Amino acid sequence: MTYQRILVGIDGSDNSTRAYDTGVALAKALNATLYLTRVVNRDRGMDVTFNVNDDFYQDLYVKAVQELVPLIEQAHDQGVQDVQAVPRLGDIRTLLASELPNEFNIDLIILGNTGINRVKAMLIGSHTGYVVRHSKCDVLIVK
Repeated sequence: MTYQRILVGIDGSDNSTRAYDTGVALAKALNATLYLTRVVNRDRGMDVTFNVNDDFYQDLYVKAVQELVPLIEQAHDQGVQDVQAVPRLGDIRTLLASELPNEFNIDLIILGNTGINRVKAMLIGSHTGYVVRHSKCDVLIVK
């Protein structure tokens, strides 16, 4: 199988940086379109508990957009022809596992391995684990 549309989740961690590097290398080698996403996770529980308003999320979204700009430029500089930024605000799990892959017909998702410990993973799960379990396309986890 040749991948033509690769989605990379960016969160600023070292593992997501490695996922980005892997995505760039694969997109270049396969002449694939590279989609970079930074998801601002909207947590309705936090909204109510801490009285978080839309301005808070809008500020985070603007920052997410700004963080993707240099990554697009770097990917172009490394020879990737088609790079698109797809920042989103919403539920990180469903956006990565289904909404973005369906919207852009993604055939490979690349994510960094999570850094949460086993106890936390057992209690709440990880975003990466959720994507692996629920995505209909291939998922590559980078450590």
